[in-house]
Amino acid sequence: MEDSKTKGKPFYRNAYLYFILAAAITIFAFLPSYFYRLTVTDSAHHFHGITATLWLILLIIQPYLYQAGKLKWHRMIGKISFILVPLIIISALNMVQIMLINQANYPPHKAYQLAFIDFVTLIQFLLFYILAIYKRKEIQLHARYMACTVLGPLIPALTRLLFRIPYINNFDKSLNISYILIEIVLVLLILDDKKTGKIRLPYLLALFLFMLQHLLMNFASQWEWWTKIMNAFAYLNI
Repeated sequence: MEDSKTKGKPFYRNAYLYFILAAAITIFAFLPSYFYRLTVTDSAHHFHGITATLWLILLIIQPYLYQAGKLKWHRMIGKISFILVPLIIISALNMVQIMLINQANYPPHKAYQLAFIDFVTLIQFLLFYILAIYKRKEIQLHARYMACTVLGPLIPALTRLLFRIPYINNFDKSLNISYILIEIVLVLLILDDKKTGKIRLPYLLALFLFMLQHLLMNFASQWEWWTKIMNAFAYLNI
């Protein structure tokens, strides 16, 4: 149940616009490596690109339908996620395998760091999604958990965009700044919640998880146990 201070109030009336912005950032970031190379890209990358794009479209449509009062359509389209989320997980894991198998194309040990980021991001994505479904009858929590699902995938997009800025002249700097930007966004969202008189769990949980991931990802490539697990995972059949 919603508390008395928020009952009847719209949750981020223009939330779909923020998801459109997230989609625009992602598409623009991946223009050179994916969208400009559609005719020469392999099926695995297409599978991942299509599922990720469909998730962004879902995030745009759902809050719009809710604000428009089309709750029946909101629920019906929401059920698509039961199929889409497993496909996203499978496609992302496949991309990690491809990266690990072809790690000779990356700087030394970089593939292990990126694999750590991808795995943790997938776990967080799945966690936020499950919590959103579990709290589907509590709109204030449901909507916030769903919003959190877009933050992890934004990191590779932001990293690619920032890397084009002259001052940000190396990958590690770009990657760390991307995490900082996501953390700043979460702090701003928490402060916005505070204005309503109640700070809720979703953004606090997300901030903690992203800060932890941010810290650990700088050391993951040095962990021998992680390297061994990833070498074994690279040749598993998914």
